[in-house]
Amino acid sequence: MSEMSEAKYLFNKFKAGVNRGLRILNVRSKEAYDAVVIRNRIRSLRKRRSDSVLEMGNMLYRTFKYKGIINSEIVETKCKDIESIEKEIEKCEQELEFIHINADKALGSVKALVKPNVISICECGAEIYEGSAYCAQCSKKVE
Repeated sequence: MSEMSEAKYLFNKFKAGVNRGLRILNVRSKEAYDAVVIRNRIRSLRKRRSDSVLEMGNMLYRTFKYKGIINSEIVETKCKDIESIEKEIEKCEQELEFIHINADKALGSVKALVKPNVISICECGAEIYEGSAYCAQCSKKVE
């Protein structure tokens, strides 16, 4: 193999590695961004739920203190509001899990795209991959 073709081979191998790294970085950065957005939404919803529970408690206490009764309609309405917030939180948590699963699937396909095919076995027993000019184990030139 001439020096020019060896340099071209090394350049192509380097280029393939950089491209793979960029694809992985792209998938992971999108996953991180989407996860931060969802986590912020969950944090906001949890704050809303906490505020609603506190507000309901204060309303019950004031009603009982000043009127001597507990209005079940107010309690029921507030509980329904809190339940709807909890359902939103569950939905966001499922979406977060979905983001991670999709990122793992995307990375699996990136790995599958980059994995070279084995075209033969060297005398030393190592696998020779498609596009290889030399054996990775013993450095023997591939015919």
